[in-house]
Amino acid sequence: MTSTLFKTAARLIVPLTLIFAAYIAMRGHNSPGGGFIGGLMASVGLILYRMAHGRAALLRLLPFHPRVLVALGLAIAYVTALVPLALGQPLLTSLVIDGLYIGLGQTIHFASAVFFDIGVLLVVVGVTVGMIQRLSEEVDSQHIKESGCPTTAASSTGGNPR
Repeated sequence: MTSTLFKTAARLIVPLTLIFAAYIAMRGHNSPGGGFIGGLMASVGLILYRMAHGRAALLRLLPFHPRVLVALGLAIAYVTALVPLALGQPLLTSLVIDGLYIGLGQTIHFASAVFFDIGVLLVVVGVTVGMIQRLSEEVDSQHIKESGCPTTAASSTGGNPR
């Protein structure tokens, strides 16, 4: 049971947190930041969303198990690390392109390390959100046992509900 004020604030804070997390993750190859810090920030946003709207809302937002994020992130980081080996370069060598044309007369600085950061971000989000979900399931099941639910109380007290 959360307040309307908290739910309203979460609607504003969560998208901003996720956008800022993406920004921090993408700039990590040139300056402080990266996939780990971006992943932690995104996790905080998702956990805030869960606190405001409940477990079911988070499951609707992420309709797959957090292990999928971990596996996908590890796969992306693994491929990013090994591609340079296939091209005859040392492990984890980053391809850097200055002046990559993106349209409308705009160019950007691009480094392939951004894919590794995305992989790390997905792993961190998957692990932290998975841990929070699992811990909350444990707390919920403990709360059900302590509240005296007839099905669980009868089995734990030898047939005599509290």
